[in-house]
Amino acid sequence: MATDCLFREDSYLKECSATVVGMTPAGGVILDRTVFYATSGGQPADRGLLTTPSGIDIPIAGAVYTDPAKTMIAQLPADGAVARPAVGEPVTLKIDWDLRYRRMRMHTALHLLSAALPYPVTGGSVGDVDSRLDFDIPEAVLETVAS
Repeated sequence: MATDCLFREDSYLKECSATVVGMTPAGGVILDRTVFYATSGGQPADRGLLTTPSGIDIPIAGAVYTDPAKTMIAQLPADGAVARPAVGEPVTLKIDWDLRYRRMRMHTALHLLSAALPYPVTGGSVGDVDSRLDFDIPEAVLETVAS
């Protein structure tokens, strides 16, 4: 069963309800759907909260794909979080919106930068405060200064 990645349809969605469909051996929570972006392509995962029906808030430190085909995502409880929901249990997910929005702006800025420079992008990384893009610029030469 694939995780329904709600963030792909609406990047402004801040929360959703979901059902626990499994657990990873390391304690990651696999859900039928999620608003949490999983770490991928130089962009870090969302963080936030998973809330159980009994009102227990489980801090989520990130999300990762659990399979090579990137069809299932596990939410990763933060270090020290001892509570885990049971398989079949309904939960509510809420992302850290301020963090998501900062990263969205960085991501857009990198797309603008890649459009402004006529060179192939060879890598990059989206951060909370700063980001980077790597370009293949054949005529660029590093100068060394003799001491």
